[in-house]
Parts: sequence; structure tokens; C-alpha cells
Amino acid sequence: MFGARHCCCATAGLLAQLAFTAPGYGSDFSSTVIVSSNTSDARLTRALILIRGELSALGLDVQVRVIDAPDAPPAVSETSSERVNLEVKEGAIVVRVFAAGASAPLLESVDLDGPEVTAEVIAVRTVEALRAARLLPSPDQRIPAPKPPAPPPPEERPPAARPAAPTFERPIPTVQLALGATFVQNSRGLPQPGVRAAVQVGPRWGFVALGAESSLSDLSFERTVGSAQVSRRTLFLQLGARVRLHRAWEVSARSGVSYIHYGASGVAQPGYLDQDLEHDTGAASLSVGGAYYFVRGFGVYLDFSGLLAFDAARIRLGDEDVVTLDRPSFALGAGVLLGAF
Repeated sequence: MFGARHCCCATAGLLAQLAFTAPGYGSDFSSTVIVSSNTSDARLTRALILIRGELSALGLDVQVRVIDAPDAPPAVSETSSERVNLEVKEGAIVVRVFAAGASAPLLESVDLDGPEVTAEVIAVRTVEALRAARLLPSPDQRIPAPKPPAPPPPEERPPAARPAAPTFERPIPTVQLALGATFVQNSRGLPQPGVRAAVQVGPRWGFVALGAESSLSDLSFERTVGSAQVSRRTLFLQLGARVRLHRAWEVSARSGVSYIHYGASGVAQPGYLDQDLEHDTGAASLSVGGAYYFVRGFGVYLDFSGLLAFDAARIRLGDEDVVTLDRPSFALGAGVLLGAF
């Protein structure tokens, strides 16, 4: 890459480049150039002579020095001058050019083992490095890097969103035992209390319920001709669905079929005949309710249900139809839920 620069034209090319930039030297840059080297072999000594001659021809004050520690920081008086340091390292000449007032050098490297690397070539490369350093903007002319925007005052910062606290649902046991009381209301008479027991099997979203109800006291009706007492027992099979509204609350709905057995006994006044009768029928049922779980295996429930008998039993005293049972009837139930698994 240095073949085009021979000894006969090196000086002419050097002067042409310096003459192009010379008008700016006297005004914006220092008139003193300090050239230093850490070696003094014949080729480098001739290169230093050529560098001094070319720079002196342009009216610059050139000081040439040979130093033992080229990496040592310059004296305070030298920081206002331009400095050129030629250092031989590992078969190459490293040229460091410090512009006036600059703390970091411009670096140029010349391979000593390259073809036709003469003293003239070293001198040309050194002066080119000095010219390039002079063309760089001075530290006070460089545009400062933009500063990052200042953070907003504390009162203007939006409050950080707090992560929502995780909610942990209490799992529903696969098998549950429901035990409770019921109060059945027909179209006439007082509510009939009873007990209820059921087994519910299913996942968290639904279940199958199989259970039984039995009245605790008879349903009584009395007229002038006599009185009647009716007991009631029920078996039921229902399908249900349930939804969790909260980690411990759920609502449910279920529907199914029931088998009802009635037992009636009468007491007749003189002139009338009393009878003890039994009656069986099927029915359809529908229920809605809710439950609260204290722990996984223990909760309480409350539900409201309606029942419609297919072949309803009628209570007749004398010539009066007193009531038709479960056409329809309504029941309120409450109790506990015990989880098995």
C-alpha cells in the first residue's frame, strides 16, 4: 500500500497536504509541535528529521525528543502544545497525536516489515496523522451528548400498581354427606318439619345427589266430622351444577325425580267411618341454594326447593276435599356438608 509513495515524491506530497491546511494553523492551533520517540535507529532518525523539516518549513516550532517511557504523561507545560509520539512495538510504529488541550490521542500504525516502508513513508504517515488530528473538533466545540430527561417529581409519578393478591379456593370434596332439616309447606296446613340425608358425588362443577327425607311429625287436619294425620317419606335422585363465587362461597342448582310414600290415619266422629290408608307416587323436583365452606371437609348449606307430585294424594274429610298434597309443595332446607374425600 506504500509502493506509490517513493522517496523522490514523498516530500512533494507532504508539502502539498500541509500547504492545504496551513492557513488555519496560525489562528486556531498551537505553533509548537513536540515530536518524541522511544528509539533512535537509522530509519526512524531520518523520519524524525524529515518530520521536523517539513513542519519547520510551515513556520511551526518543532521540538524533537527521545524518551525512555513513551507512555508516561507529559509535563504540565506540554499540554498546551501539539504532541506527536512515535513508539516501536512488536514490529510496528504506533503514532500517537495529541491535539492541543486533548486528553485522548489519535492513533496511526505503520508496519515496519511492509514493502517499501522507508523513512519518507513514516514521515508522510506521521504528518497525515497530525493533519487529521487538527481537523477533529476541539473539546469545547463538540456537541455534548443529550442528557436523559429528569424523572418527574415524586408527586407527579403515577402510583405503581400493586399486584392483586392471589385468591386460593378451598377445593370441594369429591364425595359429600349432606345432613339437615327441612320444612315442607303445602297449600294448606302448617309447615311439616322433617330430616334429610343425601350423598353428593361429583367434581367441583357438578354432582349427583341420592338421598331421603322423612317427616318428624304428622301433618294434621281437623273438621267437625273427624281428623286426619299424614306422614310423608321421600327418596330422591338429582343432578346438580355448582359455581364458586368466592374462595369459600358457592351457589348450586339441581333437579331430578322423587318417590313419595304417604301414610294417613283418621279419627271419625260418630256416624262416620275412619280409615288408615297409604299412597305412593312419583314427583319432579327443582332446587336452588348455596353453601359456605369453613374448611375443605366442612361447610353449611341452605336451599329452597319445589316439588310436583304426578299422582297427588287428596285428603277428604266427610264431603270436603281438605288438601291435595304436593301439588305443588315448597320446602326450605338447611344443614351441614361433610367431605369424605
